[in-house]
Amino acid sequence: MPLTTQRIAEAALAVLRRDGLSLLSLRAVATELGVHHNAVRWHVSTKTGLLELVSDRIVADCLDEPLPPATDERLFELWSRLRAALLRYRDGARLVTGVTTTGPHTLALSEVSVSALLEQGRDPQEAVWLHWALFYFVLGLTAEEQSFDETLVSSLAETVTTEAHPTLSRPDIMTHMVRGDFDQRFAFGVRRLLTTDRNR
Repeated sequence: MPLTTQRIAEAALAVLRRDGLSLLSLRAVATELGVHHNAVRWHVSTKTGLLELVSDRIVADCLDEPLPPATDERLFELWSRLRAALLRYRDGARLVTGVTTTGPHTLALSEVSVSALLEQGRDPQEAVWLHWALFYFVLGLTAEEQSFDETLVSSLAETVTTEAHPTLSRPDIMTHMVRGDFDQRFAFGVRRLLTTDRNR
C-alpha cells in the first residue's frame, strides 16, 4: 500500500491518542506505519509539517454532517463539534493551539463560521474577530479540560487567602473558581460570545 499523507495523518492520530503530544514525532509515526522515517519526512518535511497535517485532520471531523440552518444553532453546533473533535485525542487542543495551518479542513471551518456570523448582520471586522474569539475560547477551555487535575482544585483553595484575595476567597466566588463542569462552561462561553451586540 503506497504511503500517503492520509495514512500518515491516521498513524499520527493513533500515536497521539496512545502516547500524547510529547511523543508524537516523524520517527514515531514511521514506526507506527512500519516504514523508514525518511519516507514520512518526504511527505511532511518537518515535525511542524506533521503537526499542521494532524491539526487539519482533527478539524475535519467537524464538517462530516450537515449543520443546522439557523445561524445561532449552526455556530453553536460547529464549535461543539470542534470541542468534541479535540477531546477525541489526547492533547488534541494543545496540538491545534500550537500550530498555524491553512489546511483545507481548517479553512472550511473558518468559512462556515465567518459566513454564519456575516449572515447575522455583523460587519466584516466583527465577524472575523468574533470567529477568532470563539476559536481561541474553545481551544483554551478544551486544553484546560484535557489537563484538568483535581489536586489543582485543593491547591487553589489552599493558596487563596482572605488577606491577599478578598474577592476570590469569598465562598460564593470560590465555589465557581474550582468547579470543573466543562460542559456548562463551554455552553455559557459560546452562547455569551454569540449574543454580543451586533455592529456596536
